[in-house]
Formats: sequence, structure tokens, C-alpha cells
Amino acid sequence: MNPLLHRRQELGLLTAALDATGHGAGGGSLTVVTGGVGMGKTALLRALPELAERRGVRVLTAGGAPHEQAFGFGVLDQLLTPLLPAAGAAALPPGEHTGPDCGPGQDAARLALVAEHAERKPLLLLVDDLQWADTASLRWLARLAGQLPRLRVTLVAALREGDPGEDEPRLHHLTGRAAAVLRLSPLSVGATADLVGARLGRPVDQACARACHEATGGHPLLLTATLDALTAAGPQAHGGRLPDARDIRGIRPDALRERLAVALRGQRPPVWRLAAALAVLGGDPGHAEAAGDTETAGEDPAARLAGLDATGRAEAVRVLRRLGLLAEGPVPRFVHPVVADAVEETMAPAEARDLRLRAALLLHQGGHPAERAAAQLLAVPSCEEPWAQDVLRAAAAAALRRTDPEAAARYLRRALLLSPPDGPARAELLVELATVERDFAPRAALRHLTQALLLLPDPARQAEVAGRIPPFLLDDCPPATLDTVATTATGLGDPAALTGTARRSALRLEARLRHPAVAGPAELDGSADRLRALGPVPRLDSAADRERVTVLLHGAVLAQQVTAAEAVPLAERLLQHEPATPDHVHTALPLLTDVLVAADSLATIGPWLHTAYDRALRDHATVPRALIAVELAHLALARGDLALARTHAAEALDLDATDWATLRTLAAVVLAALEARDTALCERLLSGSPPDAAHGHLPSLRLLIRGSAAALRHDLPTALGCYLDWGRTAERAHWRNPAVAPWRSWVSALHYRMGRPGQAHDLMDEEFERAVAWGSPVAIGRAQRGRGAITGGERGLALLRESAATLERTAHVLEQARTSLLLGRRLLTAGREAEAEHRLTRAREQGLRCGAPWIADRAGRALHTIAGSQGADAVAALTRTERRVAALAARGTSNRAIAEGLEVSARAVEKHLTRAYRKLRIDGRAELAPMAQLLAQECPGTPARGGGGEGGPAGAGTEPNRSLPVPPVTVPSGPRPQG
Repeated sequence: MNPLLHRRQELGLLTAALDATGHGAGGGSLTVVTGGVGMGKTALLRALPELAERRGVRVLTAGGAPHEQAFGFGVLDQLLTPLLPAAGAAALPPGEHTGPDCGPGQDAARLALVAEHAERKPLLLLVDDLQWADTASLRWLARLAGQLPRLRVTLVAALREGDPGEDEPRLHHLTGRAAAVLRLSPLSVGATADLVGARLGRPVDQACARACHEATGGHPLLLTATLDALTAAGPQAHGGRLPDARDIRGIRPDALRERLAVALRGQRPPVWRLAAALAVLGGDPGHAEAAGDTETAGEDPAARLAGLDATGRAEAVRVLRRLGLLAEGPVPRFVHPVVADAVEETMAPAEARDLRLRAALLLHQGGHPAERAAAQLLAVPSCEEPWAQDVLRAAAAAALRRTDPEAAARYLRRALLLSPPDGPARAELLVELATVERDFAPRAALRHLTQALLLLPDPARQAEVAGRIPPFLLDDCPPATLDTVATTATGLGDPAALTGTARRSALRLEARLRHPAVAGPAELDGSADRLRALGPVPRLDSAADRERVTVLLHGAVLAQQVTAAEAVPLAERLLQHEPATPDHVHTALPLLTDVLVAADSLATIGPWLHTAYDRALRDHATVPRALIAVELAHLALARGDLALARTHAAEALDLDATDWATLRTLAAVVLAALEARDTALCERLLSGSPPDAAHGHLPSLRLLIRGSAAALRHDLPTALGCYLDWGRTAERAHWRNPAVAPWRSWVSALHYRMGRPGQAHDLMDEEFERAVAWGSPVAIGRAQRGRGAITGGERGLALLRESAATLERTAHVLEQARTSLLLGRRLLTAGREAEAEHRLTRAREQGLRCGAPWIADRAGRALHTIAGSQGADAVAALTRTERRVAALAARGTSNRAIAEGLEVSARAVEKHLTRAYRKLRIDGRAELAPMAQLLAQECPGTPARGGGGEGGPAGAGTEPNRSLPVPPVTVPSGPRPQG
């Protein structure tokens, strides 16, 4: 990159000075180039030798350095040594190198030397970093500057603004004689665009140029280093696109840190202290607000931290601005984060720690937002200040108010490090942390709640804390945690004998211990009796009451000890009392979704869940959002909308639900994967989720996945074994409801396909009896279809028609599509093409609508068979000529070509095709293509009619199933998002 692309004006002034020197006997001048660090002073000086040589001007260069300031005539020796003979400095008269106090005689000798060489050839003297020149050299250069108008010598010196050496009197004496002072300012947006385009090799748009300018303040050094970093990754960086504002702002060039650190190390203590304070507070989002637009130190935390009054602050700000390290604006802030990095690198660890602790205390005592002080505490490795824990807890509360639970947890974890290793105070802090962590790190929350239970001495408080454990985490929690919860519940006693907080805690603990995540068959079997003992209208005054009733109702539904008609009113009453908030996932309330789905009552739960989901999204609550997505997937499955169910399931997995949830918690995701035959989704579940819980009295979803996979690859014995094992476990767990676990339907279909009709009928009769007793239309319609699938003749058709009629009253499009397909194929086998066509057309439409393309494909193939049969009869009605013309047209032959081939007129061809369309009952040439093979046969024949359906009676004229449909099951979530 050429940093002088937009220094043309400065180069023009310097060139004019050179031209004036090259003409006549004098005309020399002094030009001083000033600017902050990295403004391009050195680059400007380096451009002059080439210009001078073109004009026949000899160039002499020198530069100051901080570590050489003590050496007298150091800069002058660099400058004049090339003018001396081969002997160099030894050729000067004795005594001329004795130090800065050499007399006028020695200065005159040097001036004479310069004048002598200038007479022969004009000279250009370039001195860089004049602020670091030794005093003797400055004194001589000042004398030279006084004689320049009589000499053919141009002197150009670069001076860094803001350096302590800038205040040297001899330096002021020299610069006061300058004919011109060129102050280099930051680049404009346009100049930045040109420079960035030159570096990247292509023009850049205004957005990119503005981003570069905003990120670097137009500072040439920062811009150069930023572009170096951007292009270091090669042409493929940023996907071949131009860098945007985020790319630019994220770069902190390491190469600049040392250079900037050098510029800052030599500063006076007030300047350094302000720079250090800005580095500590600069990343603080409230610093600018605190400083406002004032220039007084009393209102500026950075000035107070640096210990500066208004005058000291103003002077330090002035110096840092002259150095080019502060951005434009009333509030002092660094021009780029790398400046703060450079300041922090120069600080010793102890110094940085003490400064941050002082900053935290200053902000805390000054009434600033707690998060500002807490940010300083997070940056120190340790802190034993008694006030620090209060600051961190207040910061956590503030972070929660702005819906940032992860930031709140960071503050509380640091507070935990400051607390004693045991005692109630630590326990309360653990509870506070765990309550926050539930929304994004539930495993950590469970661990911290368990630790808190062990530290709390008060049984009542223990019970309150145990009630905060999300029930879905109990599925595979350590046995010790369950023992602690059970012991705490026992210690409280029967909720009926308690009041107030103790009663509510006891109810919550009862809900957790009766939750299907941990409750054994005995607890499940007693749910209905316990629910009835609460009276015909159970008390729902408190959230704890509603949790207990939810768990009891869910258990009664699983064990089929109530009917759908009894369950729905109570479930809807519970929803009416509960606000739709994301926090419901941490209670037992998600079990209501299972209850209402099993009862085919979806109208109320849908809007309720969507409201809770929107709030979880707003609050950035990752875990509630994932678990509500699981509930929404369950709801979509109940409507037979596989596409929507897969979308919600994928969202839950994208939120890393498998990192903290078991398969039972993600039951609806498993079902969505199985119903949609999505092997990739199944693999994500199996590879990501932890193994089944140790207390495994519940049916295993891994076993269900294995059975479904075996059925789809036609391994019927393996599939049967998996489904039987699953069903036996479900029965032992008292999961009797066919709306929840219709395993008999799956096993019956397999028995029938394997030639065991007796066992198949026994299972389906029992399934149908239970479905009728439960009373939900989907369960009844599914059982009717299962019975019809294994029953031949008119009785089988009647059962399938009953299934279709029952399912039409539901919202479950997938179950409707399954019945329509099976009924249509059976009707086709029976030769009832008109009704078959109607049923198969519905199956195809329903299959496409619910996201089951395999159903639509099977229905389409059956419809094609019907079309072929009807087409054969129509083709037979064609005359030989009509058939020949139609056959040629079906193969794509044009009318003209047909006419030429048959040696007839084009008009005759059109007439034959018109009559053929009418007899074939089609609208035009496009519909002939599917009939090409039929038209080409010498003698029209009638294609064989086949059909059958899923689960159709083998040996009764049906086509055997090519694959077993994935079990249409609704499995309760066990430990699921609790509401």
C-alpha cells in the first residue's frame, strides 16, 4: 500500500522548497513535518530522496532514538559523516567531539563544511524523530536554520507530537525558525477507500471504506497493519468478498503493540496513568456515558482512577490526542483496541490487578451500574475484598433483567470463588447460580442444586431448593440426588397436614417423585386414586398444586385409569390457571402436552405453547426454547404434519439438546425422526444423547429405533423381538393406554406378515377394546385400521371404512392418509375401481400435505394401475388408423411427419387425433405420452390388477407389504421439560 497516495499537497510543498534551493546562491529553508504516532511522517521523508536526486540535490539523513539522546552530536554525526573524507570524524579539528558544550568555533566549522558542499551541489538534510535528538545536535541545527536563506540547503525534520521531548527548549528554538510546519492529519473516508482499494487490488464500496475508516480512525499505521492482517489469509479470506465492518473491527494487529508501547513508556506519569485507566475502562460500555460530553475530571471515572484533577486530565488528554492515540470526540477513548492492548502489555500483572480492583471499587462506590464494576472483577485472577461478592450478585441480577442469563452465570460463578467452601451462604449462592443455569446449562444447574442441598441445614429450605430441580433432569440424575429429594419429602410429611411454604414445597416434591422420569409402576398405578382423593374439582390455587395435579393426571392417563372425556376438562383447567411462560419447562407442566395429544384435544395447547416459545426466544433462554420446540414437535405429530414436526425437532437438536437431555426427554424428536423415516435425524439422536437412565423401568426409545430400522430393512424377526420387548416393558411400567403406546398394532402386523393370523387378531382385538375404552378418535381409528388390515373380504373393507370415517373427525392427516391408502389398495384388489380411485386420490393428497411422500408415491402407483386398466378399454375402441396416428403422436411425431408417413393430408391427421382424444377421454397430445406403450401393442390387453395395502391380509389377493410403516406411537416424554 502507498501511504503517500493522499499526501500530494505535502509533497508539493516540499518539492517547491527543493526547487527554491536548487536555483541561485541561496533559498534554503527549514520545513517541520509533525503528527502523531504512525501518521506517515517517516514515509513522507523517505519519498524525498528520489525527488531530490532527480533535481541534482544530494541527500543526507539522520534519525533520533530514545537510547541515544545522551550522546552529544549523535544526530549531527549521522548527518555530516558522509560529507567528510575517508577518515570520517577524525578529520574534524581536535576537541570537536567533546560533548554538547562545545563552543561556537566547532559549530562554525561544521557550518562551513555544509556550506562548502552546498556550493558544489545543493543539499537536502532529512532528520527523522527530531524529538529524540541530543541537545548539541539541536543547538547546531538551530544555528544552521538561521543561515539557511543564504545556503543551498533544504532541511526537513519530522517531529512526533505528544512526546515528552517535544517540550525541549532547544527543540522549540529550532522549530520556531521553520519556514513551514506540515501537520499530518488522519486520512479522510475517500483517502481510506483509495488506499484500501490499492492494497486489495480492486475498488471498494463506500460501506467497506467507511468500516475501515471507523475502525482505524483514518490512522495510516493502523490501516496498514489492519490490511496486512486481512490479506494474510490469502485470496480466500472472507469467502472472496470484501471485508465488512465486523471483519475490520475484530482485528487487533499484534505487530503494532510493541511500537505503541514504546510510544507510551516514555510518557510522563500523568499521561501514563490516564492511558492505563483508559485501557482498563475503555472496554466498559458505560465509560462514555459516565464521562458524557464534559471535560471535567470529577465526572470521568478514568480521570478519577488515574488520580488526576481537571488540569492534569486535560493535559494528559491533550498529549494523547497529539500522539494520535485518542479518537475524535468529547470523550477520551483510544482510536483502536490495540492501543489498550499495548498499554496492558506494559503493565506488570500485579499493577494491572491492583488497577482493576481500584476501578471496581471506584465504580461500586460511585453508584455506577453493577455490571461495570463486575467486569473489572472478572478480569482479575483473584479478589478477597468483602464488597466484591455483593457487586457480582448485583451484576447478575442486572444481566438477568436484560435477558442475558449466561452473563449472569459468569458473575455468579466468580462470586462462588469468593465464597467460603461451606455453609448456608455458599448454598444460597449455589441456588442462585443454578436457577440461572437452568436456562442454558441444566446439567450444571442440577449439580449445583445437589451441592446446595448438602450444605443447607434447614429442612424447610432444603425442600424449597429441591423443588427447583427440573423434573426432566431426574431421568438420569445420580441416585444420591433422588435419595436426597425423597428424604427431604419424607421429612416434610403429608402435604395435607402442612400449610404455607412447607405445603407448597411438599407438593412440588411429590410431583417430582411421581414424575414418570423416576416413578415406578406402583406410583403410576396409584395416580388415579390419589387424583380422585383430591375431590371432583381439585384445588389449583398455587403453581405447586397444579404441578401435583398434572403429574397425577398424566399417570392416570398412562395407566388408562381415566377416559379421554374425563382427562381433557381437567387438563384445560390447568392450562387456564397457568401463564404461558418459558419457565414451565422446569416444572411438570409439559406433561399436559402428552395428556392433550393422547386425548386429541389440540385447540388450547397450541396457542399456549407458541406464546411460551416466543417469550423464550425473547429472553434468550436456550433450554426452554429447545424443550418447547420438542413440545411443538409433539403437537405437529398429533396433527400428522411431519414437515413441521421435523422442523421443530431439528431446532431442538440445533440448540444442542442432546448435550443435556435423554432420549425420553426428546421423545417427540425421536417420533418425528421415525415417522418421517429420517435416518440422519435418528443418527444425530443416537450419537448425541446419553445412554438410557440407570433406573430403567421405562420402555427404551433406543429399542424402538432399532425395531423400526429392522422393519424397514425387512428383518421381521428382529423387529418383532424389539417391539415385543418394548411392549412388555411398557406393560410392566403400566403404560396401558393405546393412545400413548400402541405397540400391539405393530406386533400384530408383524405376526400377520409372518403367518400367525390368530396372534395378530388377538392383539388387535385387545388394542381396539382399550382404544374404545380410552375414547380418543385417533386411537380408535388407528385400531380400526389395524383390524381391517388383517381381516379379509367385506368385513375388512367395512373396518377400513370405519377407520376412515373415524379419522376424518380428527386433525391427524398422516393417519388419515394411511387409512386412505390401505383402503384404496384393498378396493382396487376387489375390482371396485371408482371408489378405489377416490380413496387413492385422497391418500395422495393427504400424503403430500402431511409430508409423507412415500404414501403419495404408493397411491400414485395404484392410480396409474387404474388409469392403465381404463386406458386399455378406451384404446380398444379406436379404429386401426386412429390408433396408428395416436401411437405416432404419443412418441412425439409431428402432424406433418405423420401425414407424410401415412401418405394422407395433415387435415386428415388432425381429424383422426380429434376422434382419438374423444374416445380416450383426454384433452390433447400431452396426455398421449403415458399411453404410448399401450397404443403401440398389436392387440390391446388388460393389465393385471394388483393392490393390497399396508397390513393387508396375505394370501387374500393382496400385495404383501414391502416395508413396515414406522410405529405411529405417541410416547410420553418421561423426564421432559417441566412447566
